[in-house]
Amino acid sequence: MDLWLTTLLLYLIGMSFLVAEIFIPSFGILGTCSLISLGLAVWRTFQVDEAYGYVAVLLLAVFIPASIYYSVKYWHRTPIGRKISPPNPVLTAEDTSVDLRELEALVGQRGRTLSPLRPVGACEFGGRRVECEAHVGMIDSGVDVEAVGLRGRCLSVRSV
Repeated sequence: MDLWLTTLLLYLIGMSFLVAEIFIPSFGILGTCSLISLGLAVWRTFQVDEAYGYVAVLLLAVFIPASIYYSVKYWHRTPIGRKISPPNPVLTAEDTSVDLRELEALVGQRGRTLSPLRPVGACEFGGRRVECEAHVGMIDSGVDVEAVGLRGRCLSVRSV
């Protein structure tokens, strides 16, 4: 085969492997094959003409990082990327383990800390263990507390 034809073929194979690496999870095998093929192509380009070899190195120095950047940026939009890393689900009130109405019913009641609240810990209200947050500062374990409100999905308490 002609030297130019084999060099061009090595470039095409290398770029094809690089594009395939974006869409096929090969754990770097296709990327390694791409770098080997492109390295051989650059070597062959230097055999043809030294000036062409430097141009090829310059173009690959731009093309390879750009392809890595865009493959990471758009990976999640590919069909395989959507299967491997689906979007985060949107949680509703029913999805959480804490019923806000039950927590709202505890506001104004007194309980006892089961663990230190620094600022989050566990408290007991009427025999039920509840995740609580110290309203101000930190509260030690075994201290009587009063529920003063809700902060998100956590009961806010202060020491009594």
